[in-house]
Amino acid sequence: MKNNFSLLLCVAACLLAACNKLPADLPAAEGSLTVDLSGISATKATTGTSAENTVGNLSLFVFDENGMLDLSHSCSAAEIQNKKAVLRIKTGTKTVYAAANLNASLQEQAFAVCRLSDLEALAYALSDNAPGGLVMRGSKNSVKVTTSSASTTVPLTRGVARVSLSSVKNSLPASYGTVKLERAFLCNVVGNQNLKGDAAPELSLFVNQEATRGHVRSQVIGTGSVEAECQDLTFKTLGESVASGKSQSYTNKFFYGFPNALKTPNNGFNATFTPTATVLMVVATIKGIPYYYPVPLSGGLAANTEYKVDLTLAGLGNTEDDPFARIQKGDLTVSVSVSAWTTGTGISETI
Repeated sequence: MKNNFSLLLCVAACLLAACNKLPADLPAAEGSLTVDLSGISATKATTGTSAENTVGNLSLFVFDENGMLDLSHSCSAAEIQNKKAVLRIKTGTKTVYAAANLNASLQEQAFAVCRLSDLEALAYALSDNAPGGLVMRGSKNSVKVTTSSASTTVPLTRGVARVSLSSVKNSLPASYGTVKLERAFLCNVVGNQNLKGDAAPELSLFVNQEATRGHVRSQVIGTGSVEAECQDLTFKTLGESVASGKSQSYTNKFFYGFPNALKTPNNGFNATFTPTATVLMVVATIKGIPYYYPVPLSGGLAANTEYKVDLTLAGLGNTEDDPFARIQKGDLTVSVSVSAWTTGTGISETI
């Protein structure tokens, strides 16, 4: 009997201790948050490629009203396919952030952050993109999560701009005959950005500086074995022959670069690199000689925006010894159609 009484006292003490600890252990109120990822399809380009819209991986981050991390979530293949994820999260006012197509290193860095500001400051390079895996991001602020269900839609946008070579017309004097289009590539491309999209361009990280690799004058891109930097994103082989008075149209010559607000046009090779507007370079062989036609995108480049370029070759371009020199007016007619990746208004420019 004495042993039983002692046992009861022990049990009572344990229960009392548990009761005393219970209020501190109660979890905060939780609610169910459904994140609609239909923004994936909303960013689809009307004449783009399915690769540009591919979401290979997707990470979700939920921050409280102070910008501190509540939850991070790596979406499953099923969630990406269904474009929906259901998260169990503390109640309150939230910011929901989504990042797509981060490589393993960037994912590791992203999942290590605990503040919204740190996630938005996450730096990445142009080379961290691929035509079939463009880095995308999106966010939604002031999302109210209560103990009943809540939902929000997060639209995804690409961090790069797309430059499309739409057509090239041969308007040279008839005596020059057929023009052979050789290649096209982007020059003076901003090479760094962050997820928020407001990083200042770093001078040393510009890609294909002044039509060269590594800003070495003898290393003109496309000559010999000299490849473009970020070749999959910035370089295309052409190869078509265009008779006098005729045009060559394209539907799949796309180039990608980070936003560039600079509007100063190219002006030849400089010993010390000076950033300018991003330039689309088109190389054509005329009478056996390669000529370079630089098209400065002097209206600036913005993220998730397409720039369609139609060229009319009306005179001889630059030679290989100074491909980045400015073409005088009358030599080259340029029409640049600027639009959001889906729709937009156009502008026309003559150089």
